[in-house]
Amino acid sequence: MKKSVFVVMFLMVLAACVHAYDTTPLQISFWPPNLQVAPEELNVSGLKINLPFGANQHVSGLDLGIASSNQDCSALQVNVLINRTHGNYAGVEVGLFNLHGNASGVVIGGWNVTEDKMHGLEIGVVNSAMEVHGIQIGLINYTEFMTGVQIGLVNIITESIVPFFPIINFCF
Repeated sequence: MKKSVFVVMFLMVLAACVHAYDTTPLQISFWPPNLQVAPEELNVSGLKINLPFGANQHVSGLDLGIASSNQDCSALQVNVLINRTHGNYAGVEVGLFNLHGNASGVVIGGWNVTEDKMHGLEIGVVNSAMEVHGIQIGLINYTEFMTGVQIGLVNIITESIVPFFPIINFCF
């Protein structure tokens, strides 16, 4: 037990001392900008814990908690309520709401929104992206341009020969 407490304390001190650098191995956030171990301008390469909310520039590694906001992210991201990446996201993401600029990988959630390009697999109740290269699986799937397949109750590809088709829709 003493060893575990020492390791956690050491990591917190290490994370607090990295202000001279642009990367920290550990981020523990309660509410940015003041209630987190490292400033939100720093990148996180390692573990980011959001209790309840955290924000950083770039995260690579593991992003866990309730709600997270990042400029760019390449990580396993599991946040209960929301995962927000303003720029590019790559990896595996699980959350109730997942919002990105661009995404590559696997996105699993209730409502998944990619503002530009999605490369990979989206699984959710509602999936929406400007452009998809891959698969969308959900009750409602929407995209403007697609190279791939949609599986769901409502499937919409606006720039397609068949813009709407239930159960399965595709465009190549």
